[in-house]
Amino acid sequence: MESLEPFLKKTPEKRLERRAEKELEKKTVPQGRKIVTLYFSGEEEEYLAGEKREILNKGDAQEKAKEVIHELIKGPKGKLIRTVPPRTKLLSLRIDEKGLAKVHFDKTLSRDHPGGSSAEIMTVYSIVNSLALNFPQIKEVQILIEGEKGGSIKGHLALDRPILSKTDLIKK
Repeated sequence: MESLEPFLKKTPEKRLERRAEKELEKKTVPQGRKIVTLYFSGEEEEYLAGEKREILNKGDAQEKAKEVIHELIKGPKGKLIRTVPPRTKLLSLRIDEKGLAKVHFDKTLSRDHPGGSSAEIMTVYSIVNSLALNFPQIKEVQILIEGEKGGSIKGHLALDRPILSKTDLIKK
């Protein structure tokens, strides 16, 4: 027998419920704050899951994007798994007029990373999705480690070119 779940998600009641949740979210955010979604690894490290977080809503997109990266480094508050080593330092973040965000980390990102292809993919797309999906002006993300373009975190995923967000890694 076929599940009715896919049809139930599209009912007018569900749409109204989601709209009400979004309205409540807007009303409960203190002035000067913005709610963003940070992407951390799920428990099986096979997907990313979103965690809502409040950041300061001051400055331009570049300043807010820096705060998103600092929050990623702090790690999740719930059951999700950290994707960026806790001692990692953000050296700089720049967004150009074409929508390319260059995110420059110190070598701790690679030195303290646990390794493995799945963990490396989760780290890269945690950073990329957290930036690109919260800031429409960011179209691609270039990750640099100690100024080096073209390396990788632990040898599994090349960082030689800008990376687009990958929403199919996000658990729905």
